[in-house]
Amino acid sequence: MKKILSFILLILLVACSSTNDSNAVNEVDITTTTSIATTSTSIDSNEPLTTIEPTIQYVFDVERMSPFTGKELPPETWLKRPKRVIAFKIDNNINARPQSGLQEADAVHEILVEGGMTRFLAFFYDNTSKYLGPIRSARPTDPTVIRPYGGTLVVSGATAGLIPSIRDLGVPVLEEQNSPVMFRISNRNAPHNLYADTELVRENIEERGFYFLQPGPGPLYPFGLDQNNWSEGADKITVKYSESTTVIWKLDGEKYSRFIIDKYSENKEAVAHNFISQDGNYTDILQTETVVVLQGPLYKDPATTLPSVLTVGVGNAYIINNDRYIEGTWRRGDIIEPFVLTDMNGVDIQVPPSTQWIHILPNEGEIIIDN
Repeated sequence: MKKILSFILLILLVACSSTNDSNAVNEVDITTTTSIATTSTSIDSNEPLTTIEPTIQYVFDVERMSPFTGKELPPETWLKRPKRVIAFKIDNNINARPQSGLQEADAVHEILVEGGMTRFLAFFYDNTSKYLGPIRSARPTDPTVIRPYGGTLVVSGATAGLIPSIRDLGVPVLEEQNSPVMFRISNRNAPHNLYADTELVRENIEERGFYFLQPGPGPLYPFGLDQNNWSEGADKITVKYSESTTVIWKLDGEKYSRFIIDKYSENKEAVAHNFISQDGNYTDILQTETVVVLQGPLYKDPATTLPSVLTVGVGNAYIINNDRYIEGTWRRGDIIEPFVLTDMNGVDIQVPPSTQWIHILPNEGEIIIDN
């Protein structure tokens, strides 16, 4: 009996020993798997920290940006596209000033006409004007500026034979005689009294089914943020078209204000070029963020003998923005192409996204950039 009890006790001792060993192994395993090795790095507070500036890259989005300013638009604007580009021929005779609606235009081109005077092509795409004018007649240079953007030209009329030739170049034309939405006002004398609501004109054009580009026109020229090669000092820009007309831009904050010297005016000094507000309650000076000057050969249009500026080929280009400027060349091989701008080294110029006033200036004209 004693032998049997001794044998049972021996078995129990071995079993307890095995259980304890098993628990010890499990404890080691748990400790090993949950242990985490950590390291610490000390920072010397005396060492200067290096700040890395993010590189901002500009990419033009044809669906969400303005082709005439390069700026991004709010959704309530670009969601209304596709739309037609409409270019209105605006009077710049002394009896036409102050004009209305130029300040609402997406972009303005200023072009020489007879008598050494100028007229404007006011482009409307995303912007609108309830009261735009005075609207005047077409000139031969107009379709060559409008064609790359698939635009419709809106005019009071034109010299005999000019309208068919404009249409032959692929530019639809809407004249006063064919549009019930243009109107003449009574407090100005003809021909300086024709006005329009741009949205009513757009509806009129859509009813006629005129051609337009989809999803929309490309940019005026390459927009971008690189101004490394630009020069400092452009407080004042003088653009002399002729002995009759000189335009002066003066920097005011981040915009240039427009002044004009007109030999047909009683005042031979530079005077502010104002506009009338849409409601007619106030006047203010015309302004733009960027002034562009594109020079080309002056010639007489063979069909009309009217003075015109050649906009196909190569010419001098000047871009001025926020007290900085760059000189270069413009080029294009056909009127369906936009202007390509390059600096003196042949590198593409990036025009800052901004409002644009473009002077189409004959080579005989003069541009002076002052600090």
